[in-house]
Amino acid sequence: MVYVLIGIVVLFLLFALAIATYANAQLLDTFEQYNRIPCNKKVNGGQFALFLTNNLFGGRISVGRTKGYLNDGYSSKSKMVVLSEATCDVASVAALTVVAHEFGHASQDISNSKKFKLNKILTKVVRIIGYFMFPFAIVVLFLVLIFTEIYEIGLSFLVLSLAIFLFALIVKLACIPLEKDASNRGLEMLKKTDTFDDEELEMARELLKSALLTYVGDFLRSILWWTFLTRKSKLF
Repeated sequence: MVYVLIGIVVLFLLFALAIATYANAQLLDTFEQYNRIPCNKKVNGGQFALFLTNNLFGGRISVGRTKGYLNDGYSSKSKMVVLSEATCDVASVAALTVVAHEFGHASQDISNSKKFKLNKILTKVVRIIGYFMFPFAIVVLFLVLIFTEIYEIGLSFLVLSLAIFLFALIVKLACIPLEKDASNRGLEMLKKTDTFDDEELEMARELLKSALLTYVGDFLRSILWWTFLTRKSKLF
């Protein structure tokens, strides 16, 4: 029975790592493919971002630039969409799709989306309580190995440590539908502004589906976080 359980765990670890690896490779392949296709509007990511903030957001969202590749993001604290060089300077279907997705997050923020606000709060809570997970685990080892007569207290700390880990996983899982909603909002912006034709919209959908799969992969890597088999996932 023990060997069966070990086998199941090993198979799950291999499956999770395979999905996570495939998701990242798929996103890179899709992005690079559509990054070579110029958009019909002949505007780069930075120009499109300025267009969106001026025409759809009344200038309430600022646009920033950073070095790197596919490290674009949205900061609700500074109300800023930050674009990587690969996105900001390129007039491609992929670049504009990434911009639209990040402005999808800006739309969630500006429209006071309850899911977005709740996720922001829970992420902060997880970041704080995450500092206690390893100390609790160390206390467990100390009490169980040294003070065996009070191992019940050690088990209580073990439960707390596991509870923090599970809570962090739940918050990570909740990010997946949030990212999907941001992508849907981004697609609506592309339609509303008549930026993409039907063929380009189909490419954008495919790219955003690949991007969503990476969040599923990130969740699976988070489950494996304690094994130290992957260092790419940030749990807290």
